[in-house]
Amino acid sequence: MADIASVASSTSSSSTSLQTKALGKDEFFKLLIAQLKSQDPLNPQDGAAFSAQLAQFSSLEQLTNINAAITAQNLNYTNLLNAQAVNLIGKEVTASWVDAADPSLKMTINGNVSAVQFKDNAIYLTVNGKEIAFSDVTSVK
Repeated sequence: MADIASVASSTSSSSTSLQTKALGKDEFFKLLIAQLKSQDPLNPQDGAAFSAQLAQFSSLEQLTNINAAITAQNLNYTNLLNAQAVNLIGKEVTASWVDAADPSLKMTINGNVSAVQFKDNAIYLTVNGKEIAFSDVTSVK
């Protein structure tokens, strides 16, 4: 009886995607079909093992769907933050943060936002000529 590991090793030369990414739906189906084709007809795979593999596929499908939903949610959240940051231009903000050189020193700035920049996967506001992280804003007037 062929198991998933032996089928995977025998089909890895024909499918380079198995070597470069996680096992996905298409690869799972290819492995399952190859396993069914190569099993001994006089000694077929145990029904429980087959059901377990189908349950694993169902779990894989649900995790894929959850991952896609979380990715979409993160994109929506990022777009919302970007819109909020742009809407701060011309508004008075107060920001507070801890000085990197002296962690016991708390810095505060108050002023109008003159620009917004997106760099290093973060949002920075320009207040009184100084760049501050959007996450450091404590109030908006």
